[in-house]
Amino acid sequence: MSHKQPQQPNSEPTNLWLLWPVILAGEAIFLLPFVLPRLFRPTMLEAWGISNLDFGLAFSCYGLVAMVAYGLGGPLADRFPPRWLMCLALAATAFGGTILLGTPNRILLCCLYAFFGMTTILLFWSAMLKVTHALGGTSKQATAFGLLDAGRGLFAAMIATILTLLFSQLLPDQQQASPEELARALRIIVSTTVVVVAITALFIPLALMTKNRVSAATPANLLTTKSVSLLIHRPAIWLHGLVVLCAYCGYKSIDNYGIFAVDVFGSTDLEASQLTTLTFWARPFAAIAAGLVADRCSHFKSMATLFILAAMGNLSLMFLVPQTMPWFGLMMVAVTTAATMYGLRGIYFAVFDDLQIPTALVGTAAGIVSLIGFLPDVFFGALTGFLIDNYPGRLGHQFVFGLVCFVSLIGLTACLWNDSHINSLKKAPSEHT
Repeated sequence: MSHKQPQQPNSEPTNLWLLWPVILAGEAIFLLPFVLPRLFRPTMLEAWGISNLDFGLAFSCYGLVAMVAYGLGGPLADRFPPRWLMCLALAATAFGGTILLGTPNRILLCCLYAFFGMTTILLFWSAMLKVTHALGGTSKQATAFGLLDAGRGLFAAMIATILTLLFSQLLPDQQQASPEELARALRIIVSTTVVVVAITALFIPLALMTKNRVSAATPANLLTTKSVSLLIHRPAIWLHGLVVLCAYCGYKSIDNYGIFAVDVFGSTDLEASQLTTLTFWARPFAAIAAGLVADRCSHFKSMATLFILAAMGNLSLMFLVPQTMPWFGLMMVAVTTAATMYGLRGIYFAVFDDLQIPTALVGTAAGIVSLIGFLPDVFFGALTGFLIDNYPGRLGHQFVFGLVCFVSLIGLTACLWNDSHINSLKKAPSEHT
């Protein structure tokens, strides 16, 4: 496979405005499986009578299905129109979300999350990345992916704010609320979210009609067994998968901020959801800032800097206690630490040109990187749920934050190693085939 820098379609910066439907769909697809638990996990645990470990096992089921779906979804995105794949994914996810209107037990929740793993990843993920890469052109890759994650973050923050306000109106005196009242409020929250996802599914095919040329830029006959094999044998692809894995562990740890506030700081469920909502608002600013900086500097060195800041932030969270850190301090540390994770998410898929991946194989390359990078979906939720449940109070959360700090340092090492590897290939391109 040639390593000549591929020519990208749609390299004009003005094409970036066409990302808006991808942004809306890219966050709507994850509202039900991830955003709701991040905002209302304490309420879900109480209303459904399940534990943190039960939720962790459900996330593991999601991850097991997603692990297979990443590998299959990449070639799927290289062969079929992204808009129809994304439409089907959104519609199926909205349908599955209706299960949450009941009282799912551990088994039902695990089955539902396995289904979410298929709808959100097999049909959606690589298709979204492929469209974004095409619109980023040759010089705006980090900016395009930064805009994608920033826009997704802004949409998530708006939805989170609306849902949190709705929740506060449904339960004005939450401490006195009965389990039945909690369940009723939760059903209204879930219903609202299902409607949002379903509406997005309806408009996405029309909104992406102008992007048919993205699919046309990827001839199916270029997707061969030989080309995929050459991608698989690229060490840089697998090394970048490790970078994404480490960054994703940090991102997944944000799910525990709300329960951390409840367990350690004695916060109410509403205060916990408010804290998590604040972290959502950090995402658009962090992602777009990271994208703009990374396009003017080295993509890999920008990620390395963010890994250092992530390690420092999680180290700080390890030693936070209510006696020495007021609520405002907790908010500041949580938001700034989450911002480093969001910054990494904004740029870690902007390196396909650095890795010299032909445009026709971007979907497949994204699938390979995602296969490794999102393995935390298999184990991270169950692991952190086990630690929090079995080491009650502050200790379990210290283990979680310490783990993320260590993983961030691994990500830093992998990032610098890949940067060195890519630079060596640029100096001797004829020696690498």
